[in-house]
This record gives sequence, C-alpha cells and structure tokens, in this order.
Amino acid sequence: MTYQTGILAAALLASTSIGASAETLRWARAGDSLTLDPHAQNEGPTHTLSHQIYEPLIIRDMTGAPQAALATEWGPSPDDPSVWVFELREGVKYHDGADFTAEDVVFSINRAKSDNSNMKELLSSIVEVRAVDDYSVEMETDGPNPILPANLTNLFMMDKGWAEANDVVEVQDVEGGEQTFAATNANGTGAFELVSREPDVRTVLTQNEDYWGMDQFPMDVTEVIYTPIQNAATRVAALLSGEVDFIQDVPVQDLGRVADTEGLVVKTAPQNRTIFFGMN
Repeated sequence: MTYQTGILAAALLASTSIGASAETLRWARAGDSLTLDPHAQNEGPTHTLSHQIYEPLIIRDMTGAPQAALATEWGPSPDDPSVWVFELREGVKYHDGADFTAEDVVFSINRAKSDNSNMKELLSSIVEVRAVDDYSVEMETDGPNPILPANLTNLFMMDKGWAEANDVVEVQDVEGGEQTFAATNANGTGAFELVSREPDVRTVLTQNEDYWGMDQFPMDVTEVIYTPIQNAATRVAALLSGEVDFIQDVPVQDLGRVADTEGLVVKTAPQNRTIFFGMN
C-alpha cells in the first residue's frame, strides 16, 4: 500500500473544520491535469481535478467503501446477475442548469467505452447500457461482475446536450494531439465550477452554489486556485512563504522540516494504489 501526503496551512484547516467564513484554497502539486475531457485520460492528477468539477455514479468514502453520488442505489438484478440496476439521484443540475438524467449516463458510459478513451479497459465487461426511465439505468455485462461499481468510481458523467452543442461527442484524441472544447472547458454536476483554465499554469474554480450535496458535504472553500509547480523545492518554498495553502507530492526529505513549521499541518493517508515491478 502506498501513501499520499499533503500539507495544509493550519489556519485554513481550522476554518474548514469549524465552519468559519468563506475561503480561497490555493492548491499546488507537481503536475497538472492532462486534460479536462473526463474520459480521455486515466491518470492521477487528471482525476483529482476532474473530481472537483464532474461526478461519477459512485464515490469512495474515507475508508474506501462505496458511497452514493449521482446514483443513490445500485445492485445486480434479482432476475439476472449480469444486469446491474442503478437508481439515479433526482433534482441534480449541471453547472449550466441542465438536468442530469439517465440519458446522460447512457451517453457517458458509451463515450468512455470508445476507442480514444483511456477509461475503456475498466468498462470492457459492459455489453449494453440502457435507460429504463429518466432516473433508472441498466448495465448489462458479459457475465456476473461484482467489481463493476469499483470500476465506476472515476467514470464521470457528462451532459449529452452540452457535448452535442460543443462538438465533443467523441473523446479527445490525446495521442493524436487533438485539442477540443472539452479539453479546456467543463460542465459537470460537481461541487466546483470551472472559471478559467491555463494548462500547466493555473486553473480557477468557484463553488457551485446549487450543488446537490451541499448539506451532505458542507464547504467553506468558495474558490480553488490550482497551480502546478513541478520543482519540489519551489513547491515547498511556496507553501512556507504563504504563496499557497496546500501542496501534494511532498518530498520525503522535507516532511520533518515542514511538520515543525508553525501553522502547517502534514496529513498522510493510505492510497488505493499498488506499485510493483514486473519481472520476466
């Protein structure tokens, strides 16, 4: 098991834990998201940023257990274990005000299964996805697949109408160097909306005031400014100087020094990830 370490300014940590006034979170890590297209890349920094804007049907809680997001209930059909039934959350809006419905789930799964998508391997067992009604979806697999919900935790739902209107029905061809509207623009259902995007420079998000999960996941952070800082020493210096509030990818050699700095808190948690060497 690997560990993810982050350092957060104690003042901000305190304010978010006790419900103080609104805050801007200035966040830095080594690399930027490779794209905002939610189905183009299966990669850590890309998923981390996408999770702020888009949402999957199912997320994981702090223990790694599945938790309801855009789906409120799910399970195999009692009549056929190869058919999974998902009941969707009603009343959810995209950032542009459009309704989230089963049509978007069907569209998103089929889009993520397409050739340009880096997510397609996770969905290879899905034979068909179909809308039963506006808020119910069936996914048929090529056999019983008990890990299907786990494979959906990074599979983000996209507004079919928005994709059609902006000519991004097809997933961005990253390997071919294609640049699309969805690569630098976004319209999700998540807690934060995209304000501006400068790849490898700066991404600004603002709180989605109509977020369905506001009561379940209360937030004091109203703005996020995400800045990739590739050089580790520069990243740590930005934290120590107060230029940023939160950094990831903390160099091991700096952990002790930063932990001893007044006003900073080091948070370490297990990562749901296994790294190994393959030998022939």
